[in-house]
Amino acid sequence: MSHVTVIVPSYRRPDDLARCLEGLNRQLYSNYDVAIVVRDSDEKTKELARHWHAAPSGYGKSVIEVSETGVLAAMKAGTRKACGSIVAFTDDDAVPRPDWLANLVRHYADPRVGGAGGRDVQPGIPAKPGCGVGIVTWYGKLIGNHHIGDGPAREADVLKGVNMSFRKELAVFPHDLHGTGAQAHFEVHMCLRARRLGFKLIYDASAVVDHYPAPRFDEDQRGKAVPEAAANAAYNLQLGILRWGGSFRAASRLVYAALIGDRASPGLGRLAIAWVRGERIVVSSFVPGQRGHWQGLKRWVSGANGARIGSANAGMGERE
Repeated sequence: MSHVTVIVPSYRRPDDLARCLEGLNRQLYSNYDVAIVVRDSDEKTKELARHWHAAPSGYGKSVIEVSETGVLAAMKAGTRKACGSIVAFTDDDAVPRPDWLANLVRHYADPRVGGAGGRDVQPGIPAKPGCGVGIVTWYGKLIGNHHIGDGPAREADVLKGVNMSFRKELAVFPHDLHGTGAQAHFEVHMCLRARRLGFKLIYDASAVVDHYPAPRFDEDQRGKAVPEAAANAAYNLQLGILRWGGSFRAASRLVYAALIGDRASPGLGRLAIAWVRGERIVVSSFVPGQRGHWQGLKRWVSGANGARIGSANAGMGERE
């Protein structure tokens, strides 16, 4: 039975964290430990973590403090000290269901599986059986749908940070992303890298966390048009697909991002549609999104991308 370390980064959301930990207390899978990673300046979360750590339980516990901002710094710190051969990640505003770990870990019986993740059920959003989940298309569009994808377990290109796991040796994090908090699309870099190394990633809708999206305390605000956040997300996504998506998909991505795009970072075609429909948030995302795309292209062309020269770790941190 594989040992799993569950890593929960948390910042300024102690009430949400308490609910998350209640879910982790109820796991049916027995061979696991939990590491909370907190910011050293976040006194309320540190206090809750101390009480949790002192309470008796049937699994191992640790509290790790970091001073650096950003979710990746927290995830790196937790992974570096992880005891398990598998590391699982969830957010402090999510509550894992009792069979969450059991349904993830079973996929690692196949040595070709490098990572597994599941659905993050969100209030009021129904499932959509049969929809594509975690796919990067041949032309470089990212299809998420991790919150609505239902049906049998299947392979995916990208897992979602609120509900994902990896063999520990594959939990290698990008170090050159933009953003000070959520650092959107970091999963694209981690997951496509694992795929390029020949591993399978599995999306299993039965491995569920109940996700209650909470406020963020950086430029990446939920439901708001923040130019810097749009630019950061576009940069991170563009760089991840160019770096790890393969030559053909990288070339196609450049055309797609400039001419079509999506709601978060529209290209010319999506901008025209948004203008006609009066989608003001989409229209306001055009300029910062395109700026992020071109910054990502510039970074990729600069020679810092290892996928083009055969290095599996370029643009990524050292194995944690």
